[in-house]
Amino acid sequence: MKKLILMLVVIFVCASCLQAQSRPWSVVLDDWALVGTNTIREGTVQNIASWQSTTIYISMAVASTTVHTDGTVFHIQISPRDSGDETWMEQASYTMGKGITGSSTTMSAIPNAASLTITTSGSNTGRFDDDGIRTIFVLGSPTVANSELCTLVSHVANTSITILDALTNTPGTSTVFWDWAETYIYELPKQANRVRVLVDNTYDPDGSPIYTYCAIFGQRP
Repeated sequence: MKKLILMLVVIFVCASCLQAQSRPWSVVLDDWALVGTNTIREGTVQNIASWQSTTIYISMAVASTTVHTDGTVFHIQISPRDSGDETWMEQASYTMGKGITGSSTTMSAIPNAASLTITTSGSNTGRFDDDGIRTIFVLGSPTVANSELCTLVSHVANTSITILDALTNTPGTSTVFWDWAETYIYELPKQANRVRVLVDNTYDPDGSPIYTYCAIFGQRP
């Protein structure tokens, strides 16, 4: 009986040590970038064999006013091998932006660091005047990688829009806001060795170019 209790204590201590050694980890696989019409963006490969849990975060925004009739398909692929491209397998796929027509507006004054009000005469354009919580896209300046998502709350006609949180990156007066963005979150299986995301923007030959972003978060040693 004493041996059994001792074994259980050892198992419990070892399990606790393993749990304590894991830590949250976040990696940006594919930063914001423009994906043209009839283009496939091949994402960065990440080895997740030692990760105890992995969740993938995908974001997309429109990049023109052209109707995106058939949308864009995001393919999440996993591989059981450490290297090579001969064993990529489809884990999941998801279509974003189907039937969307985007609208944009341009900032006309640089806000203060903590300001939630964005001055723009185009606040009545597209979905910007649909008061209520919705995700919009802020095109990065001077590079696309500085782009970010923000939450639209309300608008003042032909004057401004109000966002929920202050912008992380300092915008310029010519910063463009797009009125539509979408996100997709997917938990990967623990048995995966490597992962990548393919952005297939070829489904609509006359559709819109888009902006995409991909990151992963999980627990790892």
